[in-house]
Amino acid sequence: MTAARPLDVAIAEALRLGAEDVEVSQASTTTEFVRFAHSRFTQVGESRHDLVRVRVLSGGRLGVALCASLQPEELRTAAAQALAIAERVPPLEVAIRFASEGGPADPEPPPPIEGPDLGPEELRRAFDRSAGVAFFGALKRKRRHMAVRTAGGLARAHADQVLQVDFIAQVADGSGWAGWYGPTGRPVDLGGLAQRAADTARRARDPLALEPGKRDVVLAPAAVAELLEWMALASFGARSVLDGTSLLAGREGELLTSPRVTLSEAVGAGDVPFDSEGAARQPVDFFRAGRAGRAVTDLVSAARLGGGRATSGHAAPLTPQMDATDPVPSHLALQPGDRSEEELVGMVEHGVYVTRLHYVNGLLDTRRATMTGMTRDGTFVIEGGRPGRAVRNLRFTDSILDALGDARLGGIGREAACLPTWWSSAGQVETPAVLVKGFHFTGTSR
Repeated sequence: MTAARPLDVAIAEALRLGAEDVEVSQASTTTEFVRFAHSRFTQVGESRHDLVRVRVLSGGRLGVALCASLQPEELRTAAAQALAIAERVPPLEVAIRFASEGGPADPEPPPPIEGPDLGPEELRRAFDRSAGVAFFGALKRKRRHMAVRTAGGLARAHADQVLQVDFIAQVADGSGWAGWYGPTGRPVDLGGLAQRAADTARRARDPLALEPGKRDVVLAPAAVAELLEWMALASFGARSVLDGTSLLAGREGELLTSPRVTLSEAVGAGDVPFDSEGAARQPVDFFRAGRAGRAVTDLVSAARLGGGRATSGHAAPLTPQMDATDPVPSHLALQPGDRSEEELVGMVEHGVYVTRLHYVNGLLDTRRATMTGMTRDGTFVIEGGRPGRAVRNLRFTDSILDALGDARLGGIGREAACLPTWWSSAGQVETPAVLVKGFHFTGTSR
């Protein structure tokens, strides 16, 4: 089947049953993967999932149905279900129409980008370079195809291929992490990544107990990305602005962070250029030189915000678990500063270096972006501008909005890393390391 024909089946069926307008979106992903634990392969294989969403408008109501197949009968069933749902839900409070223009869809998905042939043999060589280290993690190559068609004539399709690598190294009671994410056309040094994780794990052995309190901290890119992800989910979508829970709500133009902070939704050359509604993705500033900007929108939220605002092209992505259901950024980017990560560490007399975070809860106070969570896989004391001994993992509770304020933001690194988001197979966060003064650690692990 071509990219366009299966979706046309659902459109034709919905129109036949009386729908006034129809939109059909597809997200298909084929994943080749190698999973490993204790430096041994536990699973090698390939998986594929197809997800199709059918949306119909009927009598001012919006009906939505999903199916996990491109088979004609399944698509017809989804179209009928969407129309049945539209007949039973309350009317929308605003008038919308699905997109009705756009370039022709490719008759076939474009060929994937050819990249390095990374697999089990390359992983074995990476493991062999670090004797005495147990590696856990996965290597995944994802081939993605996205398409949107509407009854009004819109037809868009996009295909790409990305690679994700995660190494967690363990040596006695020390653990370390290193990872990589990006298009498969870029070179990836698996051995170098494994070595970095192993070196961190060796340094992390026999950690000290550090008393809770406020300490200057250098957050590595993976740690910063976790905080920005939660900020994005809680505040950068239009639904949270409409609810009044977003830190942006009612504050557009106000100086909320240091003028050194510019945090935006970027649209890169290799990014998916449209959202699950077929709308072209637009760049959006959440903070521009510290001043509050706008949230991202989809068709319904843009109409509810009023003022003639059009969708910014950030409808929730199609994923099997539907992790995000409201508008959400797709490529969150923190503008780099002018310091290397080593220079940021050198600016700290007494503090802590954090490799990454987990168990983060970013919903404590969304207006101040107050969050709590734990450090993991490499937390170290900084003394006299130099990294020192490992410390036991620490719990933090702090306002990230305050942490990015001029009084507490000590510096922003210049080398950005890219990390995948958990709410979208095509989402990413691009960020450098950050130095924060007086980061509030509230507890320690035993």
